[in-house]
Amino acid sequence: MITRALHICCLTLACLPLAGAVTAPELPGTAPLTGTNDLSDAYLSGVDRFMLKETERMSGERHRYWNRVFTAGAEGYAASVATNRQRLARLLGVRDARVPFDAPEPVATLSRSAVLGETSTHMLYEVRWPVTGGFQAEGLLLEPKSKPVLQDIVRIPHAGITPEQVLGLAAGGEAAAAGFAFPGPGCRMVLPAVVSRTKTAFESAFKKPGKGQLPGRMAMTNREYVYRPAYVMGRHIIGYEIQEALALVDWFCRENGHAAIRVEGWGDGGMLALYAGALDARIGETVVAGYFDSRNELWQEPIDRNVFGLLREFGDAEIATLIAPRKLTVIASPGPVETVTRNKGEGGAPGRLASPESAAVTREVEKARELVKPLGAAEWLTLVPASAAAPRHAGEAERFIGGVRLPDAAAREKRLVLGMNAISQQLLAVSPATRREFMSGLDFISPEAYDRSAEGYRDYYREEVIGRIHAPKLPLNPRSRLIGETAGYACYEVALDVLPDFMLYGYLLLPKDIPPGERRPVVVAQHGRGGTPRTVMSPELGGAKTYHAIGPRLAEKGYIVFAPQNPYVFEDRYRQLQRKANPLKLSLYAVIHAQYEQMFTWLRTLPQADAGKVAFIGQSYGGKTAVRLPPVMPEFCLAITTGDFNEGVTKMASTLYPFSFALWDEYEMFEFDLGNTFNYSDLAGLMAPRPFMAQRGHSDTVGWDEFVGYEYALVRKTYAQLKLSERTAIDWFDGGHEIDLEPALAFFDRFLSGK
Repeated sequence: MITRALHICCLTLACLPLAGAVTAPELPGTAPLTGTNDLSDAYLSGVDRFMLKETERMSGERHRYWNRVFTAGAEGYAASVATNRQRLARLLGVRDARVPFDAPEPVATLSRSAVLGETSTHMLYEVRWPVTGGFQAEGLLLEPKSKPVLQDIVRIPHAGITPEQVLGLAAGGEAAAAGFAFPGPGCRMVLPAVVSRTKTAFESAFKKPGKGQLPGRMAMTNREYVYRPAYVMGRHIIGYEIQEALALVDWFCRENGHAAIRVEGWGDGGMLALYAGALDARIGETVVAGYFDSRNELWQEPIDRNVFGLLREFGDAEIATLIAPRKLTVIASPGPVETVTRNKGEGGAPGRLASPESAAVTREVEKARELVKPLGAAEWLTLVPASAAAPRHAGEAERFIGGVRLPDAAAREKRLVLGMNAISQQLLAVSPATRREFMSGLDFISPEAYDRSAEGYRDYYREEVIGRIHAPKLPLNPRSRLIGETAGYACYEVALDVLPDFMLYGYLLLPKDIPPGERRPVVVAQHGRGGTPRTVMSPELGGAKTYHAIGPRLAEKGYIVFAPQNPYVFEDRYRQLQRKANPLKLSLYAVIHAQYEQMFTWLRTLPQADAGKVAFIGQSYGGKTAVRLPPVMPEFCLAITTGDFNEGVTKMASTLYPFSFALWDEYEMFEFDLGNTFNYSDLAGLMAPRPFMAQRGHSDTVGWDEFVGYEYALVRKTYAQLKLSERTAIDWFDGGHEIDLEPALAFFDRFLSGK
């Protein structure tokens, strides 16, 4: 890490040689900025503290999303929480119609029976059943020999434990057995297979031996591989597995009516059982073991449990209230303890599972009881202490007469992973039509009408896609210090307060030739991943025609330049910040949006700045920001994106192409439901009628020219329909992941009328 003193020295000596003129040590109207600590480190640490405090704050304010009615009995209560149930289903990605079926299909071949074994009371089958689209779930069926069926049970294993282990037919399932028993005579049980956290080195279809990605670069858990594209398409591996259980509930009800149905599980199985019980009122009894807790540490759990916006409205107690007054049993048995590591050269996210502490389970259970106490259903929720959880019935494997044939669990899991991902890839394939329908409310009759109709979409994006921090801003409390100057401009380091623990800082380049009373356009120059404000004003790092020179070149032309620090610095620290933000229905872009709002408040106080002419240019991750924030912030009058513009949904969700984030190491890139709402062309279109430019280097490996050209054609179509074609451009150049500086400067000159 560069110390602040060295940082200032490098900037002063290498970039901004001191001129003879004496410049004020700080900006007028600001307090002195003191200290030598690295402000980028302090900035990110502050945002981190803010997110952790927001997690605690939101957990205490969930009542604002509920309107429970207790005066009209169970039916009235269920109606009062129906919208909460619908919102939970959407967050979990349970939104597709399930495929009806008469009965699960035996998995058999000409040489192999689907019968795996039998006991005196049950037959054991290997089965599969349709879920949604072309996806089929697989698992084991214990079919009772006596009829009629008295109870139907879905027992969901923990990720990494097979159905065979749950039944004691293979070693390794002992921890999952406490509190559960073999089904009694007349009881039918289905055990779906759950995708594990086994790591696999996934490859794109275009990788050639010895070429393309580095070996092992794409290694991640099977669950994360399914999670990534599903998340972008508004689905979730959790949702796919809930659908597996609910498809069985559909079958039970078609066959037996609303007979006794129980869903149960341990660890991840307990999580899935809890969600299934909350979503489907046909489930009469839910049993959760080794899982129930507050969820405030969700950001530390494996990323396949990351649910966007969950903690704003739901902890486990709130989810439990969607089951009331139906039966819920919480078994306080120890849960799974696991660590998902992120080794060098792998693409997956780190995470860990900790067993819920008994006291925490008790607190959450008591909270759930208190939330629905007026319902008067005192017996709906039962807490079973770990000490009272019955162990597995001794000799369960010996129940089977003549032994058991075990299925190929690894092959079965591979089929599940490919089948779930096929749902996401099909959704991706039809997503252009889905987005077209979503965006059909835009009014092209005039630029003014379009701008008005676009505001609803801007608001949707701010609130539902990136999330928005609504907390009131702190007073600016501006601080600054001069860190260098040339004959043409001075460079100040500036810090502003945004929210508690959360500041904005950046570098301001202020031309010296601005006469009193004149206001100049401002260009916000945004660094890329791993960068700092210094990155965009250090020609010595790359030469006078590169991204590193954009700040000085703009200042030399007479523009005021501000280069703020954005969160994407210090690698896994900012990725973990995204993990903390997502359960709160926030993202890194919500953080950036809040600090840009404060930036505009400050720019309006600068006597030299024309706050009505604030433009934006960003490179790489800054180029992502250029597509995501200026279009939904009308305060920006112009935007240029460099080193990023793409068919962004494909880049996030496709598992085919070598440039796809679904196969690389940036685990924070995925934005929930983006694929059904806004691609890059849709977001860039929201910039209209303001000018927008994209730059694309032909050899930039972030994408392929044909994808970029396809997506930009849709942007130009929007401007052409508004008869504003001259306000947009794409600059193709022979280069890589870089800015094409001269065309960018010309675009600024054309629309800002700067010097």
